[in-house]
Amino acid sequence: MAEITQKEQNDDFEVFEKVNQRYFAEIEHSVPHFQQTLFDLQNECYKNWKNAISANVALQKELLGNSGFNFPIPKITQKIIDNVGEEIVKYRLASIKIAISSIESVTKNVKTWNDNANVFVDLNRKIMHNCLSPFIPNSDTQK
Repeated sequence: MAEITQKEQNDDFEVFEKVNQRYFAEIEHSVPHFQQTLFDLQNECYKNWKNAISANVALQKELLGNSGFNFPIPKITQKIIDNVGEEIVKYRLASIKIAISSIESVTKNVKTWNDNANVFVDLNRKIMHNCLSPFIPNSDTQK
């Protein structure tokens, strides 16, 4: 009788295993496409931003050239603009390094958790068997 109950219980869990397999197979299939789509969007946004800035600078240059009000920018102002540009690049590089470091740290932590998942399952199994042992008369179920 215990063998039939065990078999029926395992059949019930086959449904869960089937759903899990389908779910994670779909993720493994769709995530690369999702990542590529996000990359493409990011790339288009970057191109748009670059084109908008370049077009505006060219337009202002043309306007000043055609208007006759093409006054030279003082050297100190040029130096300030150049310094601000350098600081913007430094800030962006530092931000990217921080973001990459954070992502790598989270990845390492998730990998450690994943590598130790079986240890957690075994620990939970032992706790479960210890909690259930007073209620289960058959010692064969405590493997």
